[in-house]
Amino acid sequence: MKTRKWPVPILAAFTVLSFWACEDWGQMDPPAGNQKNPKLEQVAKITFEDKEFDPQSLNYYAYVGGDIAEIEDDNVHGKVLHLPDGYARMFNPLNSVEVQNGVSLTFWVKQALRIDEETEEELEPDLVGALFSFQNSNGTQRMFLTANGWLKYEGVDGEYEVNNPETNKVSKNPLLLPAGEWHYMAITVRNDGYSIYVAGKQRIDKTVEKSNFDFGKIVQFMAATPYIYIGYGSDSHTQEMWIDDIAIYRNQITDSQCQMPNIGGEGGAFEYLVGDPIITVGAEDNSAAWWTAFSNYFRMPADGNMKFKFTNHTSGAGNWNNWCFCLCTDAERNGSDYAEYFVIRSDLYGWGDSYGSGIWTNEGYGDWDAFRADMEGAEVTVTVQRSGATATVEAVAKAINGNVYKETFTTTCGDGTQVVRGFFIMDGSHIVFDTEETTALTIVPLTKTTIGAEDCSTAWWTEFSDYFQIPVGQNLHLEFENHTSGAGNWNNWNLCLCTDAERNGSDYAEYFVIRSDLYGWGDSYASGTWTNEGYGDWDAFRADMEGATVVIDIQRNGATVTATAIATGKNGNVYKEVFVTDCGDGNQTVRAFLIVDGAHLKMDQSNCYLYTPLFK
Repeated sequence: MKTRKWPVPILAAFTVLSFWACEDWGQMDPPAGNQKNPKLEQVAKITFEDKEFDPQSLNYYAYVGGDIAEIEDDNVHGKVLHLPDGYARMFNPLNSVEVQNGVSLTFWVKQALRIDEETEEELEPDLVGALFSFQNSNGTQRMFLTANGWLKYEGVDGEYEVNNPETNKVSKNPLLLPAGEWHYMAITVRNDGYSIYVAGKQRIDKTVEKSNFDFGKIVQFMAATPYIYIGYGSDSHTQEMWIDDIAIYRNQITDSQCQMPNIGGEGGAFEYLVGDPIITVGAEDNSAAWWTAFSNYFRMPADGNMKFKFTNHTSGAGNWNNWCFCLCTDAERNGSDYAEYFVIRSDLYGWGDSYGSGIWTNEGYGDWDAFRADMEGAEVTVTVQRSGATATVEAVAKAINGNVYKETFTTTCGDGTQVVRGFFIMDGSHIVFDTEETTALTIVPLTKTTIGAEDCSTAWWTEFSDYFQIPVGQNLHLEFENHTSGAGNWNNWNLCLCTDAERNGSDYAEYFVIRSDLYGWGDSYASGTWTNEGYGDWDAFRADMEGATVVIDIQRNGATVTATAIATGKNGNVYKEVFVTDCGDGNQTVRAFLIVDGAHLKMDQSNCYLYTPLFK
């Protein structure tokens, strides 16, 4: 055991706990005969917002020769606990409740980016320092968990460990990469093993037979031990990290607790849109003068992405009398902390602190007379992507006559850790937002970009896409190029929506499978409804689906799931199908995946993402 540096009276020991009253802690589960069903209950929530103080609730310490843990401000999470080379200890709120089938924790955590001072190379993240530990008062019994998923228990009733980095290194697929960014973790230690979710995705699910080790011993120890430590408890100092919004539960959490919440400061939810929604920006007669008509502020966290879709209207007087977009600091216009990274216009022009170092590319521009005419009524999609310090804005304007204007601007804005704001400005113009298509989005990484053999010989239920987990309150967008043998109507893409489980596993069940030819099956299929456009000539359909571009959106609204698929053939023919049904009670994470049958698909990585509307 390492040496603790216990606090002296002058060290701050602040409460940041919002505990339930003591009588609630001990509340029993309602009886069912002589049995008690496990009841999920949050027994503590730690927010670090300094609203109350109690010296006996949470104490801060330093490692020998290190720095004491402290609360500091974070530009995304508000007040957080910073552990530079120290740790914290709290009394265990589970002592006063009955724990039956598990103990669960959820929290946000950020590990410091570690750089070798001599080579300036990025070092491996901390895999051995404890994120949390449960210990008795004399240190003879303990359980700890690290960012590697290393769980170790040492007690009078035995020992158990799994994922020791020395024998099972996961640096090829670490849980908390990239370092230097916030990650949401959800952990459950069950009577038969443990599971870890990161950013709403299950990363570890370990089941242990009772004959190998009784995990119920660990669960009951976690409930009975007097102390919980943050950033302490393994045989190594925990390296620098930050932590926030710790929730502790008796029994096993559900999918809703495992899913990544929105982030923010005191309010708890990150504020993407500031103020009441403004759908139409600017006077409808296009009389708005410069710097008088603005959209809402749209706030973007580090590595956040947004897509805006709107109809553009213009006076047509000048090239500049269309939409303009500004990316700025997270501050009110003209306030003391306000600064513009850049302002760009629809006509390949701009300015701002980061503008001079930026790069432009464009397609379709050249005839300015045609441009001014085409921008009236044009459908415009503006995508803003942040990757570290790099910000990229891509704008595609599709005129009513089919002409397309595409501009892309890329530059560096700050160091990439800041929350930034974007907003639109009108000048002799106005825009009307598409409220369904204006979204905050998260790109879904693909391990497979081609599904099925390229000669379309793949048989049914032999080749699958990645799983795509869809948390509660989010939607999934997929785009791909379809290829088919043309033998049957069904020899194209197939979509399955299922429970959050591995195919054919014990908890796997299919809500529905639907095909490109208006057919399907599954537990929720019979109660669903179909609508479609463009279908009728099946000979043409089979021919058109070769090389067709397919866009699939899966939208969740409570229990109701709407799957919309639009296939556009190379000849311009369009086939649209919409399937609507109820899946579960709407509180579960679900999975989607694609299957091929005498077909193959080429996925578009840039257009596979989870999204949520900004105008709600």
